[in-house]
Amino acid sequence: MLFVALSTLQGRPMNSAFDELARLGTPIQLTPGNHVTRDFRAHVEATGVTTRRHHGFAWEARRTETWSAEGACLVASESVHPPKRDAPGATAWWSWYEAAIDRPIIEVMYPGYELGDGESVERAMAAGFDLAVDISHAFIQRTQGAMTEATWQRLCDYDRIVEVHVSANRGEHDSHQPLTASTFGLAWATARLAAGTPTVIECYMHRLTDDERRRQLDLIRGSRNCLARAAASRCADTLIT
Repeated sequence: MLFVALSTLQGRPMNSAFDELARLGTPIQLTPGNHVTRDFRAHVEATGVTTRRHHGFAWEARRTETWSAEGACLVASESVHPPKRDAPGATAWWSWYEAAIDRPIIEVMYPGYELGDGESVERAMAAGFDLAVDISHAFIQRTQGAMTEATWQRLCDYDRIVEVHVSANRGEHDSHQPLTASTFGLAWATARLAAGTPTVIECYMHRLTDDERRRQLDLIRGSRNCLARAAASRCADTLIT
C-alpha cells in the first residue's frame, strides 16, 4: 500500500494539508511538523482515509517527545526514528527495544542518529529488529561512507523490512527532494511496494501541482519494465564512487 506523508506539506495547518493530500486518493501517513488545527482527529476519521502514524506525531501538538531519557519509546506510532547519537537514551534504547513486547518499527537513519551507519544497521538486523528503510537515508550513508555496499545489499535482502520511505537528495542532507527515474534505491522500493510492503512517499510537495504530485506517485508505483528489472537482481542500485 502506498502512503503520502503529511510532512510532504510540512509547516501547513493539519486540516488543509490533509485535505490537499487526500485529493491524490492515497492513504496518508500522519507525521509531526504541521501546525495544529482544532478537532483534527475527528476531521481525519470523518474522511474515511486510511492512515498510519510516524514518529512524534500528535493529534493536538505539532510534535511530541518520542524517546525518554531512559531509552523507552513514548509514542504509539507504527514507526519511529531511533534516538540521536547524543540523546540521553541513545544507549539504553537498544535494551528497551529488545525487551519490548509491543514495539514500533525502527527507521534506518543517517549519520548523527542511531542506525545512521552501517555498523548499527548490521546490529539491528542481527537482533531481528523490524525496520523501515528510507532510501534517501541509505543514500546519505552510502555517499558519506557510513555504509558499505555489502551492508546495503544485506539490508536489501533483510526479511524484516516492514515499511519503506522514499524521497531524493544529493547525499549531503535529508532534503526531501522529488523523485526522479534515477533516484537511488527507487527500483528496489518499487519492487517492495509491488510485493505489499507499506511504502511512504516523503518528498516535499509544496511547490508541486496536483499533476506533478501524481507523477511522483506514478514513479514509485513503477512500470512493468521497471518492476522486471528490479526483480532480476537482489538490489538494483549500487553506488558509483
